[in-house]
Amino acid sequence: MSYPQGYNYGAPPGAPQPNYYAPPGPGQPYPPNPQSYPPPGAPSPYAGQPPYQQPQGYPPPGQSQQYYQHPPPQQGYPPQPSYNQPQYAPQGQYPPPGAHNPQYPPQNAYQHPPPHGQPGMPYGAPPPHHGPPPQQYVAPINATADVDAIYRACKGFGTDERALINVLGCRDAPTIDAIRAQYTTRIGRDLIETLEKETSGNFETALVSTALGPIESEAYFAHRAIVGVGTKESMLTEAIMGKSNQQIATLKTVYQRKYGETLEAAVRSDLSGKTEQMFVMALAGNKLEEWVPVDPHIVSNEVRALRAATQGRIGTDQIQVCSILTRANDAYIRAYANDYKRQYAQDFVNMIRKEFSGHMEAALLYIVKGAINKAERDAELLEDSMAGLGTKDELLISRLVRAHWDKGHFARVKAAYSSLYKKDLTKRVRGETSGDYGKMMVALAT
Repeated sequence: MSYPQGYNYGAPPGAPQPNYYAPPGPGQPYPPNPQSYPPPGAPSPYAGQPPYQQPQGYPPPGQSQQYYQHPPPQQGYPPQPSYNQPQYAPQGQYPPPGAHNPQYPPQNAYQHPPPHGQPGMPYGAPPPHHGPPPQQYVAPINATADVDAIYRACKGFGTDERALINVLGCRDAPTIDAIRAQYTTRIGRDLIETLEKETSGNFETALVSTALGPIESEAYFAHRAIVGVGTKESMLTEAIMGKSNQQIATLKTVYQRKYGETLEAAVRSDLSGKTEQMFVMALAGNKLEEWVPVDPHIVSNEVRALRAATQGRIGTDQIQVCSILTRANDAYIRAYANDYKRQYAQDFVNMIRKEFSGHMEAALLYIVKGAINKAERDAELLEDSMAGLGTKDELLISRLVRAHWDKGHFARVKAAYSSLYKKDLTKRVRGETSGDYGKMMVALAT
């Protein structure tokens, strides 16, 4: 029960209560400050309760409590590991012994770290709100000029390839989506079908994958990796691995809508054994979200599990390793790599190369190297698609299209490429491609 300010707690039931809000009569003093209620000597409804104590450091000096309502903006790649995280209680020991409010049941620390800032919980400053950032209003994009340019480029006999490149090779993802939607509304045809009819070969692949946008293009690449004789393993890996739960859910929805079967069924029909199990794990969408902070207790336990899985007497427990790495977010994987090297004096990437081979090795390296330094990994993949005799055109297209959607990340990829290979990425792409296809690749790389 809650009582109004000024309630006389010591009065018998039914006794009149003083009106502390009415002004005093002539010559009468004002009642004591309401903050001192109940009056001295009156019993408190909170008697026997431990006093509330604000955890030290909360909120930080100069910050209001609203500061913690949303996670901080994403930092640039590569994300730097941070081990200044609050020390969470191990699983099954929440709240800590002696902590206030023992009514909380034990929590699964891996999925649900305990709350902060509660009375008696010495966890320091609370973390940002555990959840995705709020949606922001985005004004509609007027793509009329681009739609008209594409229509004119495809109208009549012949195709104006340069006009298509000037539009599709230089637009960001929201604009691409607007172009595609408004093309259907204004012209009455599907843009993808138009491009497939008007172009061919690698030029068609580059235009179509770009016009599909960052979401549907991943389903497109996954399908191209599966259909036909054999599996294009690298293309399938890069279309699926390392994605967030939301990206995986969207990818599966789009794939089923476009190709009439579930992505899991397509993967199972094309892969087998432990590689199939690893991809099914990734498609389950059970990855820890990127905003979840690192718990050192979990890191220590998982590193020991990884060590045990790779040092067993009957060989490597590859499924155990895959299970841990496909569920971890990037921050956890960086923590695993650092802790593994500290404890066992072995490089984490080299351990994977030693214990795995083939498609499984490549997929795990894609995950781990992406967590450690995504820009450097993507620079290496772009060079791999151009190195040696002949260009791996489909891989170059998929990797360049995927990288170019995030301009900030792509700038870091270019810088990493220049540092690794002492070459300019755009010039390298120009030298490895030709014709309209080459011009489209250069437009994406610029």
